[in-house]
Amino acid sequence: MKIAYLTWGETPRSYGVFGSQVLGQFIETKKEMPNDEFYFISAVPIIHSGLVREKLAYSKELKKIRKKLGIIKFLWIPIYTTQNFVNSNKLTFKLMHIIAHWYLKNHLKNIKPDIVHCRSYHAAWAALKVKEKYEFDYKIVFDGRGLWPEEIALKQNFSQDGKDYLFLKSIEKELLQKSDVCVAVSDTMMKHYEQLSARKIECIYLSASTDKLAPTTFTEKQKDEIISFCYVGALSEDTWHQPAQLLSLYHHVRSIVQKTRLIIVTTSNHDAIQEYFREIPENEITLTSIKSVEELKSILEKADFGILSYFVPSTIREELLGSMVLAVKTAEYLAAGLPVLVNDACGGAAHIVNKNQLGIAYNPSTFSELTQESIQIFLSKDKNQISNTAKSLFDYQNNAMKYAEIYRNTVK
Repeated sequence: MKIAYLTWGETPRSYGVFGSQVLGQFIETKKEMPNDEFYFISAVPIIHSGLVREKLAYSKELKKIRKKLGIIKFLWIPIYTTQNFVNSNKLTFKLMHIIAHWYLKNHLKNIKPDIVHCRSYHAAWAALKVKEKYEFDYKIVFDGRGLWPEEIALKQNFSQDGKDYLFLKSIEKELLQKSDVCVAVSDTMMKHYEQLSARKIECIYLSASTDKLAPTTFTEKQKDEIISFCYVGALSEDTWHQPAQLLSLYHHVRSIVQKTRLIIVTTSNHDAIQEYFREIPENEITLTSIKSVEELKSILEKADFGILSYFVPSTIREELLGSMVLAVKTAEYLAAGLPVLVNDACGGAAHIVNKNQLGIAYNPSTFSELTQESIQIFLSKDKNQISNTAKSLFDYQNNAMKYAEIYRNTVK
């Protein structure tokens, strides 16, 4: 079998989300299918973030990507526009596709893939239109990762009945109905795709290095000990992970737990975050950043709870988008054996936490679910038990087996 993985509009990187969720998982899936041929194709705007930030030094990043992929061949397609047009409207959408489809056709003609695994709506659209135009017979796995029409409509302030939003929804409808398999990254996203009459849906959660994060020891907390709450990831008012919500949550847990500590692990502006938390004693807060999974593990081992405080949606569109979100940090917390306190507006994560009894989903307006008793229940829960559940849900190797099964079943 020949499998081609296609990205469209993203800047390939050996690290971060692209390095872990894209390259890392595809490499692990290749290990699961050693006798099959794997190819990685990236269609990238000629003016992209790598060129802007690193300029000519970005070529070093491409070498790292090729080294990381190993025997998986890496192919590059130029898109003759700027990266901002990834956030397309009805007029600019075609700029992301016209000439690039010709390059894609040539690559696919040479590869003759059985499967084209498409990360994003743009990638799936390109694979579908090239397939139809040139009468290729490969199967399409549409891996949208999120609700793209709603995300763009929110960023661009498209109205619900406007031509741009309706155009994006028409793209989505065609992809869901014509792709051979649609992959959802949360149970709530899978349910949403079902409501949109997708042809076939499989749910595979985000991937995490569960073995590397697994706890080495566990000692049950005593009531008079300090309880540590840990937040990992971006944290600023211009994101969906807002310091004001984290502060509000921490104020509540301080009111119900005798001794607390807050650990914040982020590359966001530390000075701005400290300003938000100026009313909390300095010896009660640790603000740091990390560069490796090993560093993350050392920090999570000192924590008792992971936090996903998120934000409070104010519109129907924000509520819908929030209800799909799982977030990599959810997988990382659980892999380290930490129960999670999650804002119930973060629907994908809240569903997993409730379904598997891995923490507490709370209402950010009342925090009524967070009591001294409910906190204590999870303090006494064995971290290894939580970590083992996380392994079954998020582990790279387990997800590789799921993707391999999708590929094999799709070409039957």
